[in-house]
Amino acid sequence: MTAGFELELHVPDPPDVVWARLWDLDRHTASVPLTRVAGRVGPGERFVARTSVGPLGFDDVMVVRSWEPPRRAVVDKVGRVLAGRIEVDVVPDGPGTVVRWRQEYGAPLVPDRVAALGAPLVRSGYRRSLARIVGAAT
Repeated sequence: MTAGFELELHVPDPPDVVWARLWDLDRHTASVPLTRVAGRVGPGERFVARTSVGPLGFDDVMVVRSWEPPRRAVVDKVGRVLAGRIEVDVVPDGPGTVVRWRQEYGAPLVPDRVAALGAPLVRSGYRRSLARIVGAAT
């Protein structure tokens, strides 16, 4: 998988607070346009982000592969439409926290070179949504 991006967010709150916000699926639903997220997060758990407009949409199915609260998680995208991996580190930074988000992504019907062209746009969208989810300044 060649498409991917990294981003870093600085949050004024402590890691345990940021971790709780980051994995609150209701916060994802409230922050990611046109998307509802359901399921559970934790070791081996599966959750789904359903993105849709009316009857048209797709499921982004994810499985938690590594879970080390409140420091690190690895999530694999295992659906038919989207594939990839998300690695998140939540790092203390003085009284606040740094969230480091690394993501590889792809789609079976889209060549990796084409998917990589969208990385700046995908990164920008994730940055805005994650900033709302964790309470970071953008």
